[in-house]
Amino acid sequence: GLLFAWEAFNSPSTAILPTMIKHITTTGAGKAYVVVDSAAEQTSANSTLTTAGANLANVQYVVVTTDSVWIRDYGPRYIFQGLCRGIVDHNYNRPSRPNDNAFPSFFSTVKKHAYYEHQLTHGGGNYHLDAVDRSYATELIWNENPGLSHTQVHDIWEDYQYVDTHIFPPFPVSVDSTQHLDMWMQIIDDNKVIIGDWPYNVGSTQDVICDNAATYMMGQGYTVYRTISRSIGGTHYTFTNLVMFNNTVLLPMYTNGGITAAPNPPPSGGGTWNLNTEALNVVAAAL
Repeated sequence: GLLFAWEAFNSPSTAILPTMIKHITTTGAGKAYVVVDSAAEQTSANSTLTTAGANLANVQYVVVTTDSVWIRDYGPRYIFQGLCRGIVDHNYNRPSRPNDNAFPSFFSTVKKHAYYEHQLTHGGGNYHLDAVDRSYATELIWNENPGLSHTQVHDIWEDYQYVDTHIFPPFPVSVDSTQHLDMWMQIIDDNKVIIGDWPYNVGSTQDVICDNAATYMMGQGYTVYRTISRSIGGTHYTFTNLVMFNNTVLLPMYTNGGITAAPNPPPSGGGTWNLNTEALNVVAAAL
């Protein structure tokens, strides 16, 4: 199953939820755990999901107050203890959202899963891992835990999740205010990874970070696929911040003209291309 936090539909970040849940519960043939603040919100959500075409038999509501939609950042991280699932939790890096921070502990009681909380403060979007004990984050994790040494940060993840974590430089906040890894890198298999590319900003800090990361990951045995990113008007358009679930991949698509009819950069020269289509082709080839 996949967790969703249902919030008021006042931005594109929340308006996309019915479409996502529809695909998870139909094409993906999986369960959507939909976290609602109240019984009244559950009724409203159920009506919206019915209209969207979700398979309601695969929707399970969890009634508890949350503060935001960003459950990838504060939700539970799962491990196996033998054949049993357990939850590993971190301190959410948004202290103004205490209900979000408390959710994994609550969810462990719903699922009757063992619960373990470590001392790292961070957002889950700044963390990716494969199934062969390798994990990745940006230096944001160091900056958010100034009382811990770099070695201690590494060892906490190793102790709780049995992983060896590599740390990359973060993007400048002028490009991506979150500085999260998921905005420019996504592991899609134990030996495959998608990393952003910046042909419109060659030599920029973010371009160098991505190119160096691609070189590093190839050296670790990964096949690396690149999708084009653009920064337009202060907005970071990325195709790596995707969702994979069973046989379904949910990929961001954009309507901005700089994406749908982007100038073809060197060395191609001339004309335009649709970066939505380009990204879809890259991801399809990678999978």
